Amino acid sequence: MGMRILQETRDEIVRLYSKNVPIKELMERFGVSRSSIYNYLQLDRMHRSTNGNMAVTFRKITSMESELERLRLENEILKTCGCYIDAPLSEKLSGIDRLSNKYSIHLLCRTLNVLRSTYYHHSLRSPEQPLWEKEDAEIRPIVQQIFDESKERYGTRKLKAELENRGYEVSLKRLRRYMKELNIKSKQTQLKYFSSSNRKYMYRRNKLKQQFLQTAPNLVWVSDVTYVRVAKDFYAICVVIDLFSRKVLAYEIAPNNTAELIITTFLKAFELRDRPDGLLFHSDQGTQYTSYKFRTFLRGLGVKQSFSYPGIPYDNAVAESFFSSMKVEELSHHFYDVSKDLFRDVAEYVEFFNSKRLHQKLGYKTPDQIEAMYQNGELEQLSSKLEA
Repeated sequence: MGMRILQETRDEIVRLYSKNVPIKELMERFGVSRSSIYNYLQLDRMHRSTNGNMAVTFRKITSMESELERLRLENEILKTCGCYIDAPLSEKLSGIDRLSNKYSIHLLCRTLNVLRSTYYHHSLRSPEQPLWEKEDAEIRPIVQQIFDESKERYGTRKLKAELENRGYEVSLKRLRRYMKELNIKSKQTQLKYFSSSNRKYMYRRNKLKQQFLQTAPNLVWVSDVTYVRVAKDFYAICVVIDLFSRKVLAYEIAPNNTAELIITTFLKAFELRDRPDGLLFHSDQGTQYTSYKFRTFLRGLGVKQSFSYPGIPYDNAVAESFFSSMKVEELSHHFYDVSKDLFRDVAEYVEFFNSKRLHQKLGYKTPDQIEAMYQNGELEQLSSKLEA
C-alpha cells in the first residue's frame, strides 16, 4: 500500500511548483510520482476556481508544457538561424542545413514555414555544378595533353594558342591556374655553353640588317653553329633556317666544327629546295663561315653572303633563338654519354620545331603551316598574321 502524503507536504509541492521548481526535482525531493504531483496541482486549481469554469486536467497541463517548450525552441531557432520566416527559400534551406545537427528537421521546417518534402528534395539531390567548374573539368586534361605532346616545352602563351586552334578560349590568368593545379612547368635552361675568341675581325658587309620578316621562301637563309657536350667531348650542331617560315631546312652534327660541316649542311638544304636563285645566306663571322673554302663554294652556286657585325648576336637573332629554344626545351635536360642519344634528340626536336611548335612571330602557326599557307595562295591572311 502506497505511503500517504500529508496535506502540508502537498501544499509545499504546489507552492514550490508555483516558484518554477521543475517537476523532476520535486519528484526526487519528496519521493512522489509525476502523476501524483499533477493530481495535487489539479486539486489546487479546482479549489482556487471561484467562477465555476472548467477545471484544468492533467492532459491540458502536459499539453501546455509541451507548447511552452516548443515555443521556446522556435524562439531559439529564429535567433540562431540567421533568417526570418519571410526570408527567401534558399536562405531558409541554408539555415536548416546549419542547425540540422542541433534540432529536429520537423521542428526546423515548422519554425521556418518550409515543407519537409521541399527540404528533403533540396538536401538529397545532387548540387548543380557551376559552369566554370564544368569548363575546368573539360579543359584541364586538354592542357595536360598539349603540354605532354610538346615534351614539356610549351609555356602559357603557346598553350593558349594551341587551345584556340582546338576551339577553346582561355585567358592567360586562367591558364596559369591550370598549370599550377596540374603542377606543370615548361622546361628551363639548365646548361649553357660559352665560347670565346681573341681573333681580330675583318669588315664584312651585313646585307640583311635584321630584316627578319621575309615575304616568300628562299629569299634569305640564316645559319649558326652551337656545341653540346657528349661525355668529355663537345659536338658541333649546324643548322640552316629559312627566314620566311623559320623552318629548319637542314642540320648536321659532327665532332668538329669545320668548313666541311657548314658546306654539308648548306648543300643538304640547297638540294632540298631545288637550288633556288637569288639566295642571300646570313651568318655570324665564325671562321668556318668566313673561310676561303666556304666563300668560294657559295660564289660558285651564285649565293650572296651576309655577316653579322662582330659582337652583335641580334644580327643573327633567328638562328640564335632556335638554339636557345632547343637547349631550353630539350638538350639542357640531358647529359649525353654517347653521341647517338644526341643525334636522336636533335632529330626529334627539329621535327617538333617544324611541324608542331607554335611560333609567336608567325601568329602562333608552325613553320610547316606557314609554308602550306604560302603554297595555297593565302598570302594576305599570312601577311596580316606576321604584321600582328
